[in-house]
Amino acid sequence: MDRHQSLVNEYALILTLSEHMLTLAHNEKWDELVETEVSYLKAVEATTVLPIAEEISPYIQSQIRKVLQKILDNETEIKKLLQARMNTLSELIGQSVKQQAVNTTYGHFTQRAVAMRDQQ
Repeated sequence: MDRHQSLVNEYALILTLSEHMLTLAHNEKWDELVETEVSYLKAVEATTVLPIAEEISPYIQSQIRKVLQKILDNETEIKKLLQARMNTLSELIGQSVKQQAVNTTYGHFTQRAVAMRDQQ
């Protein structure tokens, strides 16, 4: 039972990190989210090395199943928030490219106008 409880504890840690990542995503703290993701991935990796006995009680299975579902729900929400952020960044990049094109065009026009004025 101790081994099983340690498995439940590991999944609980992953859930805690997942919830923290979701909070960071909601608050648009993207750098902190990436930093937390490193710990999250290490915690996920730690579950792969835990020995699991053949028999896991239905109660432990139920606990793990509930935690896993919450983790998956959080990941889905985080992905939605990240996609929205990517869309925003894509729009900003598009606006920046357009502004750069306008500036370049205006710069060429201004340089020509100055050159023509200097010739007069």
